[in-house]
Amino acid sequence: MAALAAAVAGAGLLYLSDANGSADDTDAVSAEETVQEGTLVVRGEGNVSVTPDLAHIRLGAEAADSSADKAQSKVSEQMNGVREQLKDFGVEEENIQTANVGVYPYREPGQEGEEQFRAQHILEVEYEEIDNVGELLDAVAKAGANRIEQTRFALQDESEAEQQALQKAIEKTKGKAAAMAESAGKESGEVLQIAEGDAQIQFPMQEVAEEQSAAQDTAEPNGTSVEAGEVEVVQYVDVVYQLK
Repeated sequence: MAALAAAVAGAGLLYLSDANGSADDTDAVSAEETVQEGTLVVRGEGNVSVTPDLAHIRLGAEAADSSADKAQSKVSEQMNGVREQLKDFGVEEENIQTANVGVYPYREPGQEGEEQFRAQHILEVEYEEIDNVGELLDAVAKAGANRIEQTRFALQDESEAEQQALQKAIEKTKGKAAAMAESAGKESGEVLQIAEGDAQIQFPMQEVAEEQSAAQDTAEPNGTSVEAGEVEVVQYVDVVYQLK
């Protein structure tokens, strides 16, 4: 019977086979369906941290009144001021989208009396001046935005960071391949195949869970400080090396 040796180390697979191996050997056939004879499969992981250059901000205004029309009018007035501030900070109209607009009847739990109405208008804003995000939030809060729900930081172009992570992932497989081959009394040879996995991107995010009912509640005495953090890009590859 053909001699078949398989060694698994870390994220790699080492496959050695006698050239006279029998096709009737079930284990050998199963292994050959996964990797070629005389090859070494190694998985590599590459990580890159990049400073974001884009902020996605979810903000808006909310108002309540016994009349639905009055509640909506209050919100409209607040949002006019908010939009003016966004314009002053250089935000283009194409980077402002309405996420939610509505008027809803409500009654506070445990309270009796007439039904109230709550109006809400929420925007999703893309803003490129990362260093000025805190100032923008303070400005829109003073202008009437009492809902600042989320700020998420991202990259305008992720391709460069993905390529850097991919290069690091491939580079890491070289050392693994050499160590695994040596442990089996062999040497790793040339690269026969590279398979790329999906990139994983983790974006820094800041959320405001509680409702902010007054503009001054959203701004610190010395201004709001927002730390963008870094975007983490992780790339995986499977590299097939020749085994000598």
